[in-house]
Amino acid sequence: MANDNTAGKPQYWALRGLQILFQETPILGLVNRQFAPALARAGDQVNAYRADKRVTRRKDATDANTENDANLTAVPVVLDQYFFDAFILNDEEDALSLPELTQLHALPAIQTIATGVSRAILGRVHAFLQQGSPEKRAGRLDSMTKDNAADFILEAEQVLKDNLAPVNGMKVAVVHHTAETKLMRSETFERADARMANGTVMTGRVGKVYNVNVVMSQDVNYCKAANAETEAKAVNNASGYAIGDTAITCDGGATNFVPGEYVNVAGNDQPTFHVTGTGSATALILNEGLKYAVVDDAVVTHYIKCENEATERAAGYKKTMTFTHAAGDNLQEGQIISFGTGASRHTYTVIEVSATASTTTTVLLDRPLDATVASGADAFPGPGGSMNPVLHRDAIAFVSRPMKAKSGKGVQSAVVNFDGVGIRVQEADELSASGTRYVVDLLAGVSVLDEDLLCVMLG
Repeated sequence: MANDNTAGKPQYWALRGLQILFQETPILGLVNRQFAPALARAGDQVNAYRADKRVTRRKDATDANTENDANLTAVPVVLDQYFFDAFILNDEEDALSLPELTQLHALPAIQTIATGVSRAILGRVHAFLQQGSPEKRAGRLDSMTKDNAADFILEAEQVLKDNLAPVNGMKVAVVHHTAETKLMRSETFERADARMANGTVMTGRVGKVYNVNVVMSQDVNYCKAANAETEAKAVNNASGYAIGDTAITCDGGATNFVPGEYVNVAGNDQPTFHVTGTGSATALILNEGLKYAVVDDAVVTHYIKCENEATERAAGYKKTMTFTHAAGDNLQEGQIISFGTGASRHTYTVIEVSATASTTTTVLLDRPLDATVASGADAFPGPGGSMNPVLHRDAIAFVSRPMKAKSGKGVQSAVVNFDGVGIRVQEADELSASGTRYVVDLLAGVSVLDEDLLCVMLG
C-alpha cells in the first residue's frame, strides 16, 4: 500500500520550516550568515569575521615590496535568541477532528518563528541611527510622499557611497509597506514583473530605484505617532532655527521635557531626544544639531516617558517586560524604546506586544537586555514613522547554531540546516495530557558587523 504520512513527520516540518523561513523572511537572505564552528564561552558565542580596511601603497622602483597586513576582525555573535513555539494535541481532539491538526498548528508555529527572526534582525536598525551624526541617515520621519520617495533612496545611496560601502555589493532597501506604497507611485520606480535580481529570486522584491533594489517587509520598524504622541508644543522663535542648532525655545506648557525623552521638531523630523535637565517648560536641548532648518511655530511632538514595571530586570533578561504609561499611550510593535541617558543609554525595538491595558503594555524586545533596568526605571518610547534599512550584506550578521536531534521512547525529532540556518522540529508523547507535544525551535544570534554598511532611511 502507498500510504502517505509525510505531513506527520518531524523531518517534513523541519524542511517546511526552512522553506517558510526563507520565503517569509526576506531580510534573512540579505545579511551575512557566516558560521565559525569554534565556539567560545561554553558554546554561547561564535565569531563572524570582517576583513580590515586596506591601505593604498606607492613605492619607487628600488623599494622592496611591503605588504598590507591581512587581518580579520572577529565580531562576536552571542547565541541569545532562542526562538520556539510549542503546542499539545490531545488524542481525543485529534480523533474527533476531520482536518489534520498537526498541519493546522505546525504552519502557524513555524510562521511565528519566521516573524520573530525577521523582527529581531530588522529591529536592530536602531544600532545604525548614528545618533549625533544626522548626515548619516536619510529621509525624514513620516514625511515620504510619491514625489520625494525616490529622493530618499538616492540620499541613502549617497550615504553608503560616502561610507565607502563596496560598489560591487548589491544594495537593498528593505521598506515597510507604507514606504513601499509611496515608492511604487514614484515615476522613477522600476517594476519587476519577474521579481528577479541577477537571476536570483528575491522574496518580497517589488522593484528598483536607481541602483538600489527594493524589498518590502511588514516587519520593518514602524509605528503610528497617534498612539505615542502625548503632547505637542511649538517652536517659539520668530526667525526659526538653522541647521546645526540644538537649543530650541518652545511655547509654554505644563509638562517639562525630561532628559532622555524623544522629541520630533516638524521640518527636521529626526529621532532626536532631550539631553539636559528639565529646566523650564520651554527649554529643549537636542542630542544633535538640526539636520534641516525649522520655522517659527513648527510643531514639537513630545513623547512622554513611561516606566518599567515594579521589578528589576537584570542584564541578559530575555522575556517579556511590562511598562506603565499614560492612559491610551500604549507601546507598539516596531517602536523603538530607550533606557538611560548619556553614555549608558541603550535602545531596543518592540518586536511583539503580548498584552495591553489602558495604562500598561507588555512587550518583547528585539534582544536580551544589554544592561540592568531597575524597578520603575524611566523608559523612553520612540517617535512615529518608519525606519527602513538600506544595506550591504555585511552590515549585520545572523548566526544560527544547529541543535541536536533527540531520539528515544515516544520521541521523534529532525534537524534541517541550509546555508547557515538550522531549524528543529520535535514530537513527543505527552502522557499527562493524553496527547502529543510538538516543539519547533531555532537558536541564533544577531550582531552588528559594520555600522557604515547600513543607512537608516526614515519614512
